Amino acid sequence: MYGETIKTIRLNKGLPLKSVYIDVCSKTNAIKFENGERILAVDKFNQVLSDLMITMDEFQWIRNGYKPQKDDYYSYRISKAWNANNLVEFEENVQHAEDDAIGIERIQLASYRLLRSYNNQLEPNKEELESVVNYFSNLSSWTLSDIRFFANNCYVLPYSLMIILLQEVLKAQNRYTFYRNSDFIFAMALSNCIDRMIIEGDVTNAIKNLRLLNNLTIEITMDGFRLLAKYYEAKVTFLYLDEIKGEEELLNVLTTAQFLGNGQLVDEIKGLID
Repeated sequence: MYGETIKTIRLNKGLPLKSVYIDVCSKTNAIKFENGERILAVDKFNQVLSDLMITMDEFQWIRNGYKPQKDDYYSYRISKAWNANNLVEFEENVQHAEDDAIGIERIQLASYRLLRSYNNQLEPNKEELESVVNYFSNLSSWTLSDIRFFANNCYVLPYSLMIILLQEVLKAQNRYTFYRNSDFIFAMALSNCIDRMIIEGDVTNAIKNLRLLNNLTIEITMDGFRLLAKYYEAKVTFLYLDEIKGEEELLNVLTTAQFLGNGQLVDEIKGLID
């Protein structure tokens, strides 16, 4: 029963019933819905959200008291800590997820543990790796949540499988061309996979996918990924093609990263050159 939350949002926006429920239902049914006495069909509920100018994600956020669901919270904290190379916080949040496993999907916990093993340079648990591999291998149609999940797991998957799955991810891109913020998710998957390719010394695939990442990040809102692409290009050149030219390119990226206050990238470049 979502009516009471909808009523709160509507009143906070100062909107009358008519402006929200026109072409959705009668005034009587609208009142019953907001009082929790009836429900709306999915298409009609989506129309109400549209009339309120909010998305389903934001509605769920408001309904949960402007807080994430527990699963989403752990996923956010773990992903943020991992991407920021904050390994202490990463470990802490994995431990919290394990201690409070109610509501945490088994497959998510397995992936967190695999990332922890990877970080600690330990052999992955075979059963947990198999569960994650099976999850991706059995997908017949990828959603954005699957792609985000893949981006967080590309370091722990068998490398040959990661390459195959990335192709499936890119096939799904056309289905989400005009979906809000989908480019960020595809850019995240590409950038993480490219990083893995460089680690594995797969220069050919790294260069090919860097072209895709550059084509995807042409807008100003994607400048962070574009800088990351320039870093990867310079890193490939430095490690595998031309060390002198690569160092010059890395120093150019370093200057930009310092200006933008990207401490993680600054540290990575300095560590690479040193």
